[in-house]
Amino acid sequence: MKVLLVGYSANYSLEASYYRAFTKIGVITEYFNIYNHLQPYIKFGKVGSLFNQFIPVDIWQRKVNRELALYIKETKPDLVLVFCNAPVLYSTLAFVKSVCQTKFILIWPDPLTNLQAHVHQSAQLYDGVATYSKNSVPIFEKLGFLNVNWLPLAADPELHNISSIPQKKVNDLIFIGALRPEREETLAYIGNNFPNIKMIILGSDWHRNKSDVLKKSIQKRQVVGKEYSLMLNQSKINLNIIDNTCFPAANMRFFEIPISSGLQLASVCPEFDDEFQDELSVLYYNNKENLLSRIEWILTNSSTANNIIRESYQLVKNKHTYLERVNKLVSIWAS
Repeated sequence: MKVLLVGYSANYSLEASYYRAFTKIGVITEYFNIYNHLQPYIKFGKVGSLFNQFIPVDIWQRKVNRELALYIKETKPDLVLVFCNAPVLYSTLAFVKSVCQTKFILIWPDPLTNLQAHVHQSAQLYDGVATYSKNSVPIFEKLGFLNVNWLPLAADPELHNISSIPQKKVNDLIFIGALRPEREETLAYIGNNFPNIKMIILGSDWHRNKSDVLKKSIQKRQVVGKEYSLMLNQSKINLNIIDNTCFPAANMRFFEIPISSGLQLASVCPEFDDEFQDELSVLYYNNKENLLSRIEWILTNSSTANNIIRESYQLVKNKHTYLERVNKLVSIWAS
């Protein structure tokens, strides 16, 4: 069996986690980093690249798609996984399916608000969709996609596995994620009610923060890989404010925190609250007052909090890694 992943190939990308999982089960797996292959066709340097990012230039897109189509025709993978909004045109899928038996699967890991028109145009040509949100399954079906299945995000143990809980933790609370108004408001509320809390905030766009109480907590740097998991592991509270457009699904951090042996305090996540039960393998909050009481409880009940960490670690390690996800994907579409 041979699989081709079309999207990014950075070591910390979702594609890389799938790549590692496929190779672990013995599947021949290759990348086609369509964004890198696109670069030689983009004219006018940085200006052209920026323009194409917001307004895709048809001729440039078609050139890289011709390259992709011929590559698939030559290598004949059994499955081609197209990740998110990778600029794969319906004409590419049509050509490939006219000359070989390759199946195309759309891996959808984002809120539906991010779904781009070129992906929808290919709906009838995809052999399946693996979507991270159970609630989005009937919506993809209404859009004309075939064989839509729920395949949530997961943990990548090769990147983030830490099985031990440190006796002494460095930070009281950490939040890692892009700036959103509701996140800024929530974190400022925590800062105002816990003025002495040692809080760290990391993620994109936090230089736009308008709350004075948060300025001392913001670190303008990126953390990935082992450094990222160590920060989760060494914080008493890992706050997961799941994006409003992600609701009711779980984001990637929902699984990354447990596999790093970190304690997760998450906004409600209905698609997983039956399996990840409150006070057993996660702590949820559903309003600001509840959030404050949860923070206070964690800071004064470290031993009980550690029991939650151990339970969540085992749950994710046993059932929610990308190895489990690719095994399910293969069982659905590789026959």
